[in-house]
Amino acid sequence: MRKTTIVWMTLWMLAALTAAAWAQSEQPAAPKADTAAAADHAKAILAQMGDRIVTVGQLEAEFSRIPPQFVSHFNDPQRKKDYVQSIVDRMVFAEEAKAQGMMDREDVKEKINSYAERILYTEFLKTATEGLEVTNAEAIAFYEANKNEFVTPERIRARHILVKSEEEAAVVKAELDKGADWGELAKKYSVDKSNAERGGDLGFFSRGRMVKEFEDAAFTMNPGEVKGPVKTQFGFHIIKLEEKQAAQTQDFAQAEKAVTSKLMTQKREARLKELRDTLGAKYGVTVNWDKVNDIKVGSGAAAPGRPGARPTPVPIGQRPRTVVPAEQPPAKK
Repeated sequence: MRKTTIVWMTLWMLAALTAAAWAQSEQPAAPKADTAAAADHAKAILAQMGDRIVTVGQLEAEFSRIPPQFVSHFNDPQRKKDYVQSIVDRMVFAEEAKAQGMMDREDVKEKINSYAERILYTEFLKTATEGLEVTNAEAIAFYEANKNEFVTPERIRARHILVKSEEEAAVVKAELDKGADWGELAKKYSVDKSNAERGGDLGFFSRGRMVKEFEDAAFTMNPGEVKGPVKTQFGFHIIKLEEKQAAQTQDFAQAEKAVTSKLMTQKREARLKELRDTLGAKYGVTVNWDKVNDIKVGSGAAAPGRPGARPTPVPIGQRPRTVVPAEQPPAKK
């Protein structure tokens, strides 16, 4: 089972590294070691088959491009060995496949051509968009014309104590009225264990982040006010409003990174459209768009829901802490 997993991870990494090539090209180059010891380390041979060699440096370069969530997986000594073995297997088995004439099979040729096409596509995109830049004047002009895109909506910071019954909510409310500590009551009574230890702190959130009944109650409160019980599909909430922030427009310094990213995306899309039109005409490309809806995916059955539909709310007690993080600047497009 372990070897099967490693083989699939190897194949995944090969595909992922190819797909990530464009993005990687935009990252700063890694600093080059200038010591003799580092150079010797990188040149150390891990495996050899005839004239072909695999060095420590080559493998480390490959590992440097894997997503962070897989780093710990390959830090395990046995998994490193398994991965190196999978590389050796790939070389040896591929060489034997050539010896057996598999390169002449039509299905193999088709797969090789498909993979080569993806690599060439990625490399072409890298060069096709080189030299594009967004000037400061362009960024300022876009910001001034589109300030409405950089508005942080009204936000509030609230705490809650979630219980299962109205009777329990009444008990909590009565203890609060007698001066009991909110944080201690949250730890004792709240069934929302994701934040009970923090006194039920939900952080800052804007409208649309919580279920309607909770949101309607919380956004009408004033800082320091306690309200409840408020009934939702998850139970009964006692709510305390901590802070309220009015909607505000980010200044250019706050929005500059998002503005630049959006304009760069627009320039890339414009460059690619120009290339698409020019090269499409050059190579005689036609697409029967009216046939697209005839394409079946999987069983052919439509997925439940519809694009743009509001997702089913996740019970507050089951949400990870990140469900209500502090608001961020507008996301890059």
